[in-house]
Amino acid sequence: MTEPNDPAAAAEEPETATIPELARRAGRSRTLIHRLAANPGQRWPQPVFKPGSSRPRYPVAWFDAYWAARQAGITQGRRTDLDPGPDPDPDPEP
Repeated sequence: MTEPNDPAAAAEEPETATIPELARRAGRSRTLIHRLAANPGQRWPQPVFKPGSSRPRYPVAWFDAYWAARQAGITQGRRTDLDPGPDPDPDPEP
C-alpha cells in the first residue's frame, strides 16, 4: 500500500487542473472553458475529483493538445459563407 505523501504515487497520476487554472493557462475566460467542458459535442474527458473537493479537474496534457487543435482550427479573416460562387451566365444577352 502506498503512503498518502509518497512521491512515487504522485508521479503516477497525470497532472490535472481546475477550470479556472485551465482558463489562465489558455488566456481565456473561465466562462468559455466551462461552456466547452459542459458541451457534450466537445468530447471532454470525465473529470476527476481530489478527495474532499467538489471541483472537477481535467488532465493538463489532454487540455494542451485539445486547445492547440482547437486554436489551429479557428480561422479569422474573409467570410467564406458570402462567396457568390461561379457566375452561372458570364455573358448575358440583352
